[in-house]
Amino acid sequence: MDTYISKALIKKDLKDIFRSKTLLVTMIIIPIVFSVIFPLVVLGGALIFDAEKVAGDDVQKLLDTLLTSAAGDEISSYTLQQQIIYMFINFILPTLFLLVPIITAMTVAGNSFVGEKENRTLESLLFSPISIKTLFLSKIIASLIPPLLVSVISFVACGVIINSLGYPLFGELIFPSGNWVALITCLSPMVILLSVLLNILISARVKTYQEAQNLGGIIVLPVIAMMIGQVSGLFLLGVQLIILISIGLLIVNLVLWSIISKNNDRYVLFEKQIH
Repeated sequence: MDTYISKALIKKDLKDIFRSKTLLVTMIIIPIVFSVIFPLVVLGGALIFDAEKVAGDDVQKLLDTLLTSAAGDEISSYTLQQQIIYMFINFILPTLFLLVPIITAMTVAGNSFVGEKENRTLESLLFSPISIKTLFLSKIIASLIPPLLVSVISFVACGVIINSLGYPLFGELIFPSGNWVALITCLSPMVILLSVLLNILISARVKTYQEAQNLGGIIVLPVIAMMIGQVSGLFLLGVQLIILISIGLLIVNLVLWSIISKNNDRYVLFEKQIH
């Protein structure tokens, strides 16, 4: 019975997600900004303007101290312009790219329980013959699918743009690098799962979608911190660091799932959402 209801609930949630204009706009606009417009502006600008003239001494120092140590001989023969583009594509852009699945997952998952309340369907859902653990698992699965799909599509679109505009600059295909492969296969799924778990946990506790969004938005702060750390020269998000962060997030996700599955009572959920 639980399996049948769970499948029906997942299908219903997916239909609701793709029918919502607000959610659809978010899932379209955010990927376009970070996966299409940013690469177009930077790579297109590099084709038009001379980056060596635009870059200052600080940029050169940053490249000397970070890129050489991180990439070794791989970029030793690159021009300054190529080094700047290399740094943007392989270190800055992947961090920005993480905002695509995070914001998408945050928007979708934040609406999971609050949306049921606003549509006046939560009462019947809580009275249905389904366990709370299965209910949360269904909501998690339904909230995972859209950001995973958006993440893959954004990755492909970003790669097409980078290789199309980057080939005239480098004379070869430069995407995907090891950083991007590690990000899309390890870090992005873990970040999506973390965002979904955290926002569903919040959505089950608050009474309005605005509250869920305000609280769930804290997950964006570590990504901004990573971006600042790279731009300032403190560190670079290499393959090994990406894998280590992914393992750490896996542990956090397991802890969050344990909290969700153990500390959610049907009557407590009913009281917080209905009254």
